[in-house]
Amino acid sequence: MHLIFIRHGDPDYKNDTLTEKGKREVSFLTERILKWKVDDFYVSPYGRAQATIAPALEKLGRTAETLDWLHEFDFRISDPVTKKERSAWDWLPRDYYGEKKYFSRWDWFKAKTMKSGSIEMHAEKVLSSFDSLLTQYDYTRIEKDLPVYSCFPHITDEEATVDTHLLPDQKDLDNKNLVFVCHLGVMFLIISHLTGLSPLQLWQGFFVAPTSVTVLGAEERVPGEVVFRVQQLGDVKHLIEHGESVSASGFYGNFLNI
Repeated sequence: MHLIFIRHGDPDYKNDTLTEKGKREVSFLTERILKWKVDDFYVSPYGRAQATIAPALEKLGRTAETLDWLHEFDFRISDPVTKKERSAWDWLPRDYYGEKKYFSRWDWFKAKTMKSGSIEMHAEKVLSSFDSLLTQYDYTRIEKDLPVYSCFPHITDEEATVDTHLLPDQKDLDNKNLVFVCHLGVMFLIISHLTGLSPLQLWQGFFVAPTSVTVLGAEERVPGEVVFRVQQLGDVKHLIEHGESVSASGFYGNFLNI
């Protein structure tokens, strides 16, 4: 199985839609999506995400299921300095690095700042909903704090004893592809859940541009057990190939195309 996350196009946040640049980005993204084999599409209820996938769905004659919990993780906390409300995932460097709990996948939501906005409750809703979705495809999380999922075995015990890499065409592996069109904050929360990281490490240390494509693949090294591993992060080749500049929306600096 592959999980494909797409960030919405260059946003007009005020009107929750796309800028003219975002619409151009989506046209190039659509060409890319039309070449994929996709089993199911899922999309955030926010307008900018809906507008990002709509052209591809129309051309494919497909529909996407709108998931309320896939909206941006835009819950607010109380800023410890200004005492004003602010995003739970946008921190100045010294404030971020000064809180040790932020680096623990077990304790990040126990920080005083996170408690001020009941962030644990909001994160749990997203992650439990995501895991429930995966169970529909026969992938069930073994333990809440263990990012390992049980599944129908695709390799045998004998094959598992051999330290080798099986190519997809060597085995009848699960070739399902699920597409999630959403937002940077909620995407990184889910990816942290799948990879055993604190989401703060992704929120603060990584960036994915509008219409970028991020792919996680399931690896089965123990029969009937899989982990998800990032194969591509923030890929924007559909923009670069068409000479479209990459938006730095959400990044405090310029985006370098190389």
